[in-house]
Amino acid sequence: MTKSKGYASFAVLCMTILFLAALSDSQAGVEETLAELNAKPIDERQRLLSENARKEGTVTLYTATNTRDTQEVLAGFNKNFPFVKVNFLSLGGPGVLNKILTEYRAGMYAADVVILTGNNAVELIDKKIVARYKSPMVPFLRKGFVDAEGYWPGVYSIGYTIIYNSKRVSSKEAPKRYEDLLAPRWKGNMILDNTAHDLLAGLIDLWGETKAAAYLKRLVDEQKVTLARQSHTFMTQLVAAGEHDLIVDGYAHNAVKLKSEGAPVDYVFIPPTIVRTPSVVAVASQSQHPYAAALLIDYHLSKEASEIMANKQGRWAPRKDVKWTVEPESDLHVVSMLDWGRKNRQLVALFNKMTGQ
Repeated sequence: MTKSKGYASFAVLCMTILFLAALSDSQAGVEETLAELNAKPIDERQRLLSENARKEGTVTLYTATNTRDTQEVLAGFNKNFPFVKVNFLSLGGPGVLNKILTEYRAGMYAADVVILTGNNAVELIDKKIVARYKSPMVPFLRKGFVDAEGYWPGVYSIGYTIIYNSKRVSSKEAPKRYEDLLAPRWKGNMILDNTAHDLLAGLIDLWGETKAAAYLKRLVDEQKVTLARQSHTFMTQLVAAGEHDLIVDGYAHNAVKLKSEGAPVDYVFIPPTIVRTPSVVAVASQSQHPYAAALLIDYHLSKEASEIMANKQGRWAPRKDVKWTVEPESDLHVVSMLDWGRKNRQLVALFNKMTGQ
């Protein structure tokens, strides 16, 4: 290495250290501000939160949620808190992650609140781009929808279910366990998302890696499951049209919607029901409007917001006091955002290896 290259590398290292140090200091500022707020008696806390959010007057949300569903929830927020203007960008999970990483590297701090898929959220947590904030709504959330310390709550998730064509498969014949899908009856008649990583994570949690990986490999090699590159909505439509007998990793809300419209589909939950890593809501560590950000997060975790998400959107909302449109009778196994987010590369590599991708 030449001397000039050595100096350049050292300069980059120094800049990186300074950048991370600055983020850490700023994160501490946002965290301390909100921790001091939470230390107040609840009535005083809410008064101070509203007063300071009113002074800030605006908040910017970057979200992986689609535009329509975002607007439905924000309509409720605006009705309750008309003094805070919400600006939002709906970008999808990778879009949110890439935009905020790019902006932070450039010293741009537009986002106050982020909502994104669990695996992507871990990168922002580890890089201190989001700050710890414990909403007073956390005690009302379902098990598995928030980490043990209460800092990273999920706003919604999706439960896995086997969706089948009810003209081609009777309710008696429908699989009752994942192992049932290894029977000759289902060979060449199933479809599976080619990125069903959370399903594999859940099976590893329940069965161990050796059994779960071998099972996935058998689905592909022996049972000739079709690996789909389309959306889950389209996959469900294919099953309704009779192109496949069933979806291994169906989304419950898709089945409920099509069935209510008269399509020949039904569904069965495999106990315990595996739930995808919840999408996380968090305050940005460089938020310029921390009070308005906390107000928006609290609303997303409120009973009212959960009712909007559950009843209008079919999502599995986080609140214990809000029923989903369909509730599995079995226990739930929520795939951990923190645990699997940090092992995501290994998980994807294993999934791809077992499926030959």
